[in-house]
Amino acid sequence: MGASGWRYVTPYQSDFGAALRTVRAQVLASGEYFSPTEWGLPAPASPGELFENPVYWEFMGTSGTHSVLDVDRVIATEEEHDFGTVRPLSVAAIRVGFGSDQPSLADFNGMDPGDLDALEEAPRWSGHCMALYEDGVPCALAFWGVSGD
Repeated sequence: MGASGWRYVTPYQSDFGAALRTVRAQVLASGEYFSPTEWGLPAPASPGELFENPVYWEFMGTSGTHSVLDVDRVIATEEEHDFGTVRPLSVAAIRVGFGSDQPSLADFNGMDPGDLDALEEAPRWSGHCMALYEDGVPCALAFWGVSGD
């Protein structure tokens, strides 16, 4: 199948981890992901079950959902990416990529996916996030990455 890039935007909240959990729950509820049922596995009852229940481990490590469900935690900007991590984009990368410390939703939506992924290196099965602004006030959080195989 190959890897898939994904992008999601959600209303701003200061806790990026809580925002990621909200987005993951929304994607699971929507059914807009590659489901483990395609492998003959039961549908997960929660996003966390994909990482916690051993019945899904081979699926997640081999195929994945090709969505934000393939990541499960936000790490600090200075931490190294690992399987399933999302890291805030550095201020330096935001400035280079968007020409501003406070990119807008329109700036984010106008960014080519390849250019967005190139702002900071991230391995497959991980992603980045950042705040988006309107009139100098954070209004949304963006999450993006590449996962699946």
